[in-house]
Amino acid sequence: MDIFWYALIGLLFTGYLALESIDFGVGLLFLLAREERDRERLRRGVVPLFLANEVWLVATVGLLFGALPLLEGELLHALRTPVVLLLSAWYLRDAALWFRTAHPGAGWRRTWDVVLPAASLVLAAGWGAVLAALIRGLSTDGHGHAVAAAGDVAHPLALLGAALVVAACLRQGTLFTARRLPHDSPLLGRLNRFSRPLTRCLLGLVLLAAVRAAGVTDAPVTVLLVGVLAAAGVYASERSAAAGRPGTALLLGAAPLLALPVTVGLANGTTVLATRSGEGALVLSDAVADPASLTLLSMTVLPALIAVAFGQVWMWRVFVRPQVRQRTP
Repeated sequence: MDIFWYALIGLLFTGYLALESIDFGVGLLFLLAREERDRERLRRGVVPLFLANEVWLVATVGLLFGALPLLEGELLHALRTPVVLLLSAWYLRDAALWFRTAHPGAGWRRTWDVVLPAASLVLAAGWGAVLAALIRGLSTDGHGHAVAAAGDVAHPLALLGAALVVAACLRQGTLFTARRLPHDSPLLGRLNRFSRPLTRCLLGLVLLAAVRAAGVTDAPVTVLLVGVLAAAGVYASERSAAAGRPGTALLLGAAPLLALPVTVGLANGTTVLATRSGEGALVLSDAVADPASLTLLSMTVLPALIAVAFGQVWMWRVFVRPQVRQRTP
């Protein structure tokens, strides 16, 4: 039963990363939008969705506190610097989406047009670097606690993880945006030219990261298999996009983003917080809450999560429109 709660926390975080990757990608695409109407189209495309997508991260943290309270404390201590940076970028990204149209001044909009892609880049790269560092294992401080040192988040594997998530988010944002633009939109033309080299780059990053991760874990074959499956998902996504199935392409395109949290679990097994030296590591049996707390969570949290999942599906059906057919006025 302990594995169930650990896996459920991983599933919630994976859902957050897969859904928010679209928002991160759209934020990064502001760099390609040269006209005001294109930038506003990008913003309006994600505004109805991004708060609902963030609910999955809130649920992850809440369930982590309830089911694995010791792990939450150790993680926040170990990742305190990356967490502060990610929270700051999260705040600025949300502020940019809300505040961009709050004032009519051109300078005001240009300011948020810089903040939005910058914060989106920090979020995407930050999550990639943190997950890759967890795969490799963290350092240990002088008190025997796990800590994400500068060398952990600047390690080649962490940098590969950061680049992989940024490329995957860009591709998801491109797929999401392309299905909503008029056929004669100049932005759509730029996205189409950008898509193929981006896909090739992402495939290379997935395979390179898998090889690098396999070299630092005790389960190299499993890690390589996950990487191959992620690359296959990207390839199938590209074929689906070419065949005019954007929804399927988006779903399959999330494969690299799903692969990173899965690899954290597969590489470390029941060691829920791994260190390279072994000192300060935390195993699942020591981190899990008492049976009474888990029983209470089963009766309260699981029904709520089901309701949230149905609500997310409803929001996508209402707010995510099929591909626009009309021409730009």
